[in-house]
Amino acid sequence: MNGKWKRAAVYTAAALLLTACAGGGRDTESSAAAEEKVIRIGCEATTPGWIQTDENGNLTGYDYDVWMEIGKRTGYKIEYQIMEWDGMWAMLNDQRLDTVGEQISATDERRQAYCLSEPYAYNIYSLLSRADNEELQSMDDLKDGMTISCETNTSDELIVEAIEKEYGVKLEPVYYDGMSVQEVALGRCDLWPRAKTSCITTLEEVDNLKILGDTNVLETNVYPFSKTERGEELCSVVSEAIKEMHEDGTLKKLSEKWFDMDISVQPEGAEEL
Repeated sequence: MNGKWKRAAVYTAAALLLTACAGGGRDTESSAAAEEKVIRIGCEATTPGWIQTDENGNLTGYDYDVWMEIGKRTGYKIEYQIMEWDGMWAMLNDQRLDTVGEQISATDERRQAYCLSEPYAYNIYSLLSRADNEELQSMDDLKDGMTISCETNTSDELIVEAIEKEYGVKLEPVYYDGMSVQEVALGRCDLWPRAKTSCITTLEEVDNLKILGDTNVLETNVYPFSKTERGEELCSVVSEAIKEMHEDGTLKKLSEKWFDMDISVQPEGAEEL
């Protein structure tokens, strides 16, 4: 976690929501959220299948359904706020948000900085390329100097390093502030790395793209919380709910609903980020 599929009306509404919540200071916000049993979640709403807005401007997707189920099981009200990627992390860091809920990878850096929830999904990474690019027909066609999209402040750089190691090539990262898959479709960038689930759903949204192939890179998806008393408490509550959803098959059911595949079980043989 890119041209983005953002909608101006949704962002206007989100901005108004954030403005309304801004008064009173961080401590007041945190106390009020705790008293009301609210979990405040940030998202871009730009990841097909995971979380995005539908034609009516409503949030929808796997992450959204997982959180609605967590809310039912824990008694917490789930409050999503739509914003830019970097803004989500800034607000999480100063406790204006409780977590980020849009296909977040577990990385060593995030393990050090945040309390990470029980994993709720596992994804093999794939590469998307332009459908009419005749020079790229399979992963064996990867060559030194090919450009690959990286979104700033994400785990994309780790994925690029893993791909370079696996295929013995040196790729050229191109950095974007947001979703860049349209740049690949238009031929301005050669490759776009994303979890296979996102690649599959992206093909339904964007023309002139194909899945070039799968890597051996595994993304483990979690929800990050601040290392504060409230953050640790919420992380524990959410993790228990996720464990229950694993055990009773709810995560399997939701992942098959959105991706036609079960991503609730960790595959064998892949290398974690």
